[in-house]
Amino acid sequence: MIWFQAIINIILPVYFLWWAYKTDQVSRRLWFAEVLSGAMFIGFIFVISPWHIYFYYLRYVWLLLFVIAVVLSYQKVKDKPLKGPKNDGSYKFSMGLNVILAVYFGVFLSQGISGYFLNSSDREEAIELDFPLKDGVYSVGQGGAHTAINYHHSHPSQAYAYDILQINGWGLRANGLTPSENSAYHIYGQSLYSPCTGTVTAAVDEYEDIPPLEPPSEVEEPAGNHVIINCKDTEVLIAHIKPGTVAVEEGNEVESGDILGEIGNTGNTTEPHLHIHAERDGEGVPITFDGRFLKRNSLIFN
Repeated sequence: MIWFQAIINIILPVYFLWWAYKTDQVSRRLWFAEVLSGAMFIGFIFVISPWHIYFYYLRYVWLLLFVIAVVLSYQKVKDKPLKGPKNDGSYKFSMGLNVILAVYFGVFLSQGISGYFLNSSDREEAIELDFPLKDGVYSVGQGGAHTAINYHHSHPSQAYAYDILQINGWGLRANGLTPSENSAYHIYGQSLYSPCTGTVTAAVDEYEDIPPLEPPSEVEEPAGNHVIINCKDTEVLIAHIKPGTVAVEEGNEVESGDILGEIGNTGNTTEPHLHIHAERDGEGVPITFDGRFLKRNSLIFN
């Protein structure tokens, strides 16, 4: 998965940039079709790809370079005819292929963008919480209101769950792409703070960390070590806590900002991260932080 993602996030953008700069098409219509398919692809990876894996800020670099390449390539075709040769099979194939690619990537892009927004009823149901991590830059790996950017959305109780990681100054979530030690992930061991004032309804601290990037397996408790807080008539679950660090017990009253534990890698997880979701009567409730509804690739600066 990591290496396949490298093809999507790095190799293909390089190809599209090379094409956009080198293209010298026979018509402005074909040029536009190729620009459109390239734009849909760049938009697709900008929105859909989880950029904490490969240099988070590269997503903006690709976007900027693509715009520059398109502007430069237009200088080569601005004096070309609008339409290409009518009976040229190669021309028709190129047009058709680019239209198909534009539609294909455009569909995924539109799905991802649709997950950026809450409808009016979901916005009214949303619960405002304090962000439970401090002292760092955090990126949302899973988040949003569509499965294209948040796989949790297919599960009713976790429909608006977040998976959150910490990134360094280079935009990487770990020391390397696929480190085998939990300690190599920047978020591992970070202190967790209560996101609200309420009553602890569950506090579990009985599972050991698992090695990162192992295939997910069925476990007795997918959340691993976790804490559930009842606040504002809503159950807020914070999962995958480091063993031996859960600092509260069932029945405790907590204030927003109280220590809950540390980020670990327990339960059904592939690498250290914060999982948080809220539910009310078994249905997922959107979470906002400082009024923000987060989605994949959102950044939180604390």
